Amino acid sequence: MSAKPIAIAAAGAVCCALAALPVRAAESEAAPPDEAGPSEEAAPVFDLGGALRVNFYNKSWEARQKRRSISQNLRLDTAMIDASFESGRWDGSAQYRFYYYSDGDQLTHFPHHAWVGYRLDSRQKLQAGIQKVPFGLLPFASNNFFFSLAFYAGLEDDYDFGFRYSRDMGPWTLDAAWFPMDEGSWSGDSEDSARYSYDIVTDGTRDNDERHQVNLRLARSFALGNGVTGEAGASFQYGLIPNGITGRNGHRNAQALHASFDYGPWNLKTEAIRYAFDLENPAGQDDRYVVMGAFDFPYRVAARGAIYVAGLAYAWDTVEETGGLLKSVTFYNDYSYLDKAEDAYSGSQQNVLGAGLDFDGPLYVTLDWALGRNNAYIGPEFTRALADGGTGGGWSSRVNLNLALYF
Repeated sequence: MSAKPIAIAAAGAVCCALAALPVRAAESEAAPPDEAGPSEEAAPVFDLGGALRVNFYNKSWEARQKRRSISQNLRLDTAMIDASFESGRWDGSAQYRFYYYSDGDQLTHFPHHAWVGYRLDSRQKLQAGIQKVPFGLLPFASNNFFFSLAFYAGLEDDYDFGFRYSRDMGPWTLDAAWFPMDEGSWSGDSEDSARYSYDIVTDGTRDNDERHQVNLRLARSFALGNGVTGEAGASFQYGLIPNGITGRNGHRNAQALHASFDYGPWNLKTEAIRYAFDLENPAGQDDRYVVMGAFDFPYRVAARGAIYVAGLAYAWDTVEETGGLLKSVTFYNDYSYLDKAEDAYSGSQQNVLGAGLDFDGPLYVTLDWALGRNNAYIGPEFTRALADGGTGGGWSSRVNLNLALYF
């Protein structure tokens, strides 16, 4: 059976199930008919900012790190510049990022996002530009520095260039978007991978691209009683994969079901994703994997598979205990699994146990202990880990401390 009938049937079943859920009382109230959104006469607001992030890390698979001093394992992670504005019905946001890899003396930089929005009324909005793709759990499917394995397949925190319509319908939210192209490759050493989020890229003998992606996302908030609230929803994605050598269009699709639950300081995230890349490569090229790239580095990802995500978090309000110095600490454990359809490909796993510390002022600290198997960023094999697995079949670990200063 093809993926499209499965996606339609799954989405229909989810929508029927969602309709039966109880609604949060505050969100079930209809908006007044004359509620037209923000005042046209409000003074324009402009904001400039940015951040610097540094990493201290230790990788179990790199023996040379054991001989380094603490200062030698402390590296610049990211420098970023932010700008935003709001004026009446209009608003916008942009962020540009810089990454420097000292091991290879490599600098890459690119936009994270750059969009302009227009509010039709208090419940409807249009956005155009490089923006987040509405798919699955939003804003993130994870709590940690490394995201989930969905991120590395371009299915979490993905950004592309296009147009998005959002509508708030009480307990329901609808997003529909068209992305004629990805966000593009900017400045770096790679052929096509100088970008923030993972896309299909051109690399060496492979000449594939992403075009005309369509996204639909429908979600519903709910209250189950006893203080449990949350959101459940379904997402669908479809797009073309033009091949520059054959001149033919391949196809890609993905479907996701997600649910998030809140109970006091506790949060549970769950998501199941099914995806497929059907390529039109020249004869002789292996269609079992696709080349994807971001952060100036390309690698291989299994062309078909399913991704399962689960994350549990506990948010501790620490204002009183610390006299306001530390606002909160969020403890979490995030697990994700990539089940590849190709029998010869070994599955990929990732588990991250950690905490995020939100200080009063500009400092945010993330401390993670990450375990990975057949994982590009947590293990010795980068290029083939998310495809056939390469030589990185065992478990590896990485301790990561990220210090972020926002201004």
